[in-house]
Amino acid sequence: MGTAIDLFVTYRFIKLLVTPFEKQEAYKLGIIDAKGNRVKIEGTNKATILRTVKEKNSYTVLHKLVFNIKKIFEKVPGLRTKLGTYAAALFLLKDTFKEDVDPKMWEQQFMKYLRENNYELDDSISEEVELNDGKLPKGIYKLVNDITFDKEDADTPDALEGDEVQVFEDTPSSDTILGVEIFPVIHIPTQSKIFVSGEDIQEVGIEDLELWH
Repeated sequence: MGTAIDLFVTYRFIKLLVTPFEKQEAYKLGIIDAKGNRVKIEGTNKATILRTVKEKNSYTVLHKLVFNIKKIFEKVPGLRTKLGTYAAALFLLKDTFKEDVDPKMWEQQFMKYLRENNYELDDSISEEVELNDGKLPKGIYKLVNDITFDKEDADTPDALEGDEVQVFEDTPSSDTILGVEIFPVIHIPTQSKIFVSGEDIQEVGIEDLELWH
């Protein structure tokens, strides 16, 4: 059963990855725009409500997480891509489906996709933040990339480039994806936990911080 699920999810992952946004069912139903972003209710900042079964099946958590990876591709011109840029997005896929899918599958299939599509791989790590004995130091940081906000809710918006995040104590990594360490941080605008790599943040200030309650 596990192998069958792995094969099915692998197929869905690659299918969503290679299909342009304009050809996705979610686009045809008016759920996302041509750049993969959720369509907002006119005059508001709220996403349109998914009402029918067809709409909900066209924009699941898997869709959201894979679309996030596709949006990163859109930002990188040409066929040269930096592996670390995708680490946090792949971590969420791995963590979300860890009970159903072999955790190694995501990285393996992602690397296979890059090679088969002739991407020139840049596996250098250019983290903006200096780690302290392998830990992300206590402090306030600014996002330099958009980060998927909530793996459980397909309607939840992303944490956006420029948003501030906070670390309340020197924090060890939660996982290593594509050779890049992933750390939990608090997204200040919403006070919710998100996961980032050192390439997703830059330091904006280290100071004494009140403990998060």
